[in-house]
Amino acid sequence: MKKIGILLVVAFFAFSCKKEVESKPEVVVKTPKHLTGEFANVKFDNEKDFYCGMDVSMGVSDTAHYKGKVYGFCAKVCKDEFLKTPEKYLAKK
Repeated sequence: MKKIGILLVVAFFAFSCKKEVESKPEVVVKTPKHLTGEFANVKFDNEKDFYCGMDVSMGVSDTAHYKGKVYGFCAKVCKDEFLKTPEKYLAKK
């Protein structure tokens, strides 16, 4: 009889506990930098970052001016690599 009482108490606590509700991860939508702020009205002469290949429409954090044209880059590292040998990258364009 004592075992049945203990089982009932354990079962009561097991089923009476609040189950945690799974929360869905928060989706954060960021507007690409070139659509707002300092790059809002800039027309870039490249569709993809020359160094890493990222689509410029995803966002631009740095630009380079070369021979009268403006090129957008996702990061300073990509811009710096482009500026070391710009003709090499432009020949592939």
